[in-house]
Amino acid sequence: MNNRLLLIIFAAGLLLFFAGKFIRGTRTASFDPVIAAVDTNAVNHIKFVSGGATKEEFELKRSGETWEAIKGDNKVIVDNEKVNALLSPLSHLNANRVVTKETGKYPEYEITDEQAGRVTIWEGDKQVADILVGGFRFDQATRTASSYVRKSDGPEVYVIDGFAGMGLKARFDQFRNKQLLSIKPEDVTKLEWSNAVGNKQVLQKEDGAWYYAGMEALDTTKFNAFLSALASAQGSSFSDLTSTEGLTLAEKLTINGNNMPQATIISAYAQSDTLSPFLIHSTFNPMAVFKSDSVGLYKRIFADLRQFWPNGQ
Repeated sequence: MNNRLLLIIFAAGLLLFFAGKFIRGTRTASFDPVIAAVDTNAVNHIKFVSGGATKEEFELKRSGETWEAIKGDNKVIVDNEKVNALLSPLSHLNANRVVTKETGKYPEYEITDEQAGRVTIWEGDKQVADILVGGFRFDQATRTASSYVRKSDGPEVYVIDGFAGMGLKARFDQFRNKQLLSIKPEDVTKLEWSNAVGNKQVLQKEDGAWYYAGMEALDTTKFNAFLSALASAQGSSFSDLTSTEGLTLAEKLTINGNNMPQATIISAYAQSDTLSPFLIHSTFNPMAVFKSDSVGLYKRIFADLRQFWPNGQ
């Protein structure tokens, strides 16, 4: 092989080497890892649209220092800490890498327009982020999490490490108040149960002991355990109703006690849904109506109370 041929091969190799470096450098330079970089103090409006066939749409809006979650006619005041927890990752939401630009591969990452959720963010009247949120992955072996996202104005699908992407798949119910009452078990002095046909049962505290109908002493240990469970009872599944008007009352429990300006009334309403035959409502949290089966929230409040009646009925 003559020297000229060797020189040509050497030159061609150098050309390929530097061309590859240039292409890789161009690709690296074109990758912008910033998915969102919002001023969390300036954000005043966030809109969420869930993914899937049934789209849930709701908004978070700020007025002064108060945040509201709004879904249709439902409006609830939101704890600022919950909003701050959502906004914090958005101040510096960076991608790890691009996984694809090909729309044909979108279903693999659950990032098609139909599959993905969507989060749109405003600072005043200026839209500062519009993100589609796709699949979430958790690797059991490495105990690491990741999510797939893309910006609405580009084809690139990015992977974000950690749980930040999962937090962007917010639902209206997670911002609602799930409490039924706010009491300390030791403050409760009287429970009065009644049903739709006028039957009534009364349990009352006297000199530190509990009595049924003012006469029969209750097992203090068991009853205190019931009160503790009652005090911590929370709803988990919300009904779309915001009022109990027109519902059929099944039974109610009126709770009185020390440090309670007024009684709290928890009512159970019957409905025809076989999976959730009861709707539960509390005067402490009047805008919320919870769904319950016969062994969930309903049992914890009403069915478990019956063990302290002489006939258990």
